This record gives sequence, structure tokens and C-alpha cells, in this order.
Amino acid sequence: MKKSMLSYHHFKKIFKNQFRVILLLMFFAFLIEMLIAIILSTSVMRSYIESYFSMMPPAFKQFTGLMGQNFVGSQFIAFGYGHPAILFILIFIPVSIASRYITAEIENRSIEILAVRLNPRYRLILTQYFFIVFVVFLIFLAMFLGSISGKYLTSLSSEINEILILKIMGIGFLFFSAVGAIVTFIATLFNEKSLSFSWNIGLILFLFVYDALIRLWDQAHFLKPYSLFNWYQPVAIATKNYTFGTGIPLLTGLILLFVLLAIYNFNKRDL
Repeated sequence: MKKSMLSYHHFKKIFKNQFRVILLLMFFAFLIEMLIAIILSTSVMRSYIESYFSMMPPAFKQFTGLMGQNFVGSQFIAFGYGHPAILFILIFIPVSIASRYITAEIENRSIEILAVRLNPRYRLILTQYFFIVFVVFLIFLAMFLGSISGKYLTSLSSEINEILILKIMGIGFLFFSAVGAIVTFIATLFNEKSLSFSWNIGLILFLFVYDALIRLWDQAHFLKPYSLFNWYQPVAIATKNYTFGTGIPLLTGLILLFVLLAIYNFNKRDL
């Protein structure tokens, strides 16, 4: 009987180990998006936020993408999907899972048993990677439910557009799936969990700082298309400034490229 590309048993084992953490992260993401909707619905808070952002220097508005009028409406809801706390959650997931279930297994030598059990080897990489994708989907689902809950608890029926949120979720899902593929590939390069974790975090920080610099420095704006974080800009989607025709193929290509590189490197390495 031909084996499937994924190992259900291994997937179930990882899910069981991470179940409480996943629930906690989902709950946190749900609360953030619901709180943003509630804040936006409060007239006093809305006026405060509007006046606060109006006083911000152009460079800050340019960095956040909150430009133009009515940015505290749909744009502010979109900003919630790129909130630093949300970015931390969605980046923490792939980095921690890749380091824990690939590099740490190599470091502890338990990878040899897993590789035999899950033979061919690529099943281990694909199972771990699709678990990352699955958790990213759950986090975005929790965020969506948070926004919708905030909509029905408040009077924001005209400002929380489900279609807009679904567009942001779709791009976000592709973006963090691409991040997951990149960190999975990096995890196959090392024999120590600490090294894998450090390199992945270092790369993400570098890419984030690089993106921030080219947004704040006018002379470097031409480099924006070459920044990974440029392709997850929820506010740009809300203001119709996102190029879906480039973003979707690019992120899909990154996913395929780095998943294949991870499989290739893991198959040829000596465990």
C-alpha cells in the first residue's frame, strides 16, 4: 500500500504536544482583533485615535500605511492584522515548530528513528510544514472571529467588511506559509536547536528592519518590491494599494521553492 505524503500519526503527536499553546495563541489573537473593533466603536476612543494619528509625522504614517481620510475605519481594522503582537504570534509559530520538530530531533538523535518510521524522509518535513500551515490557518480564523464578534457587539456593521478581511487573511496565510517554508529549510541546515532558532530569528529581524528602513527612507522606496514584508501589508489591501497579481505568485513561488529545498537538503544530509 502506497504511503501518503504526510504522516497522520506524527501530525497528531505534534498537535497533542502543542494543543494548549495553540489554544492560548488563538485566544490572544481573537481578543486583539475584537478589542480593536470595540475601541473603534467607542466615540471617545475613536476621536482620540483620529486626533493622535493626525499629529503623527508623515514618516510614521508612511511606515504604518495609514494614509488618507477615514483611516480609523477599515484601515484601522486592517492595521490590527499587522499589529506587532499579531506579527509576533505568527512568526513565533513557524520558528519554534521548525526548531523543535526538526533541528531538536537531529540534535537529540531521535531523528534517525523518526526518519525510519516515516520513510521516505520527505514525509517528516512535509508533516511538520503542513502543521505550521494548519496552525497559521487557525490563528487567522481566530482573528476573523474576533473581528466579526467585535462587529456584532458594536455598531461597526458598515466598517468591518468581511470580504476585505478575507482578502487580508488570504494574503496573510500565503505570507506566513512562505515564512514557514523558509524557516523549515533553515532548520534542516543545523544540528543544534539553538543555532537554528538564532538564525531564523536573526533573519526575520533583519527582514523586518530592512522593510522599516526602506519605508522611512524616501531614496530607498524603489527597494520596496524586494522586501519580503512588503507582501504582507493589510492596510495596503484596505486602501487598494496591494498588487495581488505580483504578491500571490511571488509568495506561492517562495513556498514551493523553500519546501523543495528543505526536502532536498534533509534527504541528502547525514543524520
